[in-house]
Amino acid sequence: MSGAAIAVMLRIDLRVLARRLWVQMTTLAGLVIIAIVAIFAAGDSGQAQIDALRSDSASLLLIGGLVVAVGLGGGAFSRDASSGYLGLLVGSGATPSRVGAIRITARILALAAIFAIWGVSMQLASLAIGRGFDGALAVHTLAALENAGLVLCASAALASVIGPIAAGVFGIMVFITAQAVVNLKADLDQGAIERSSRSFIDPVYSVLPRAIVSPMIAELQHRSDAGPAAPTININGLTVYVPASHLSDVLWTLLWTLIFAGLATYGVRRRQL
Repeated sequence: MSGAAIAVMLRIDLRVLARRLWVQMTTLAGLVIIAIVAIFAAGDSGQAQIDALRSDSASLLLIGGLVVAVGLGGGAFSRDASSGYLGLLVGSGATPSRVGAIRITARILALAAIFAIWGVSMQLASLAIGRGFDGALAVHTLAALENAGLVLCASAALASVIGPIAAGVFGIMVFITAQAVVNLKADLDQGAIERSSRSFIDPVYSVLPRAIVSPMIAELQHRSDAGPAAPTININGLTVYVPASHLSDVLWTLLWTLIFAGLATYGVRRRQL
């Protein structure tokens, strides 16, 4: 299959996604929430104003991002496979793996586009309340995008062989596990749990994907103002602060995202189209 044919398939997938009502409504809902956040933040001043905008924006990126990621990943194959559309693509000369790769790529691009729309709107909200461009919030948007991308590809990996609901649940479980791994590592390093647990936590942390924590979220958590995006962790009376992720964490989670994407493309080969 030529590069032109691949570009056409990718463009068609993106066009279809852009016309999906749930994608449009979710994106619009995010914009409305950002406007409301800006209105409430404008009523504060100083650090409280900055924290309000950042905390509420982070909550939107977490919850809204997971909704979009699960929807895009879990629904990547079932609808078009049952309708025969994917089979038609394969019959026209595309291999199942290539169909899967194009479909995953289109959904990752759609996720990135939604985050870009929300991210720009958040920066406009920051400008509107007189805070200018918020670099920390921009970095956090990228971190949240990587977390959502992990969920999308994990959901798609399972969606290539089973139904969308179970695939979506799996994607959420992957994110919960990634967040738990990071939290456990912070608990261990800060002495909230016994050192004897290191023999279990260190290998798990070394193998499993890790949720990406931005410097902005780490700072908000220190002020107990991160909201749902980073609730306060209290273990045995000790407050634990999850540190910002390092470049190695970013690259490791990105590798896991690519692994899940690869599994999704392989799974299409095993699926009846």
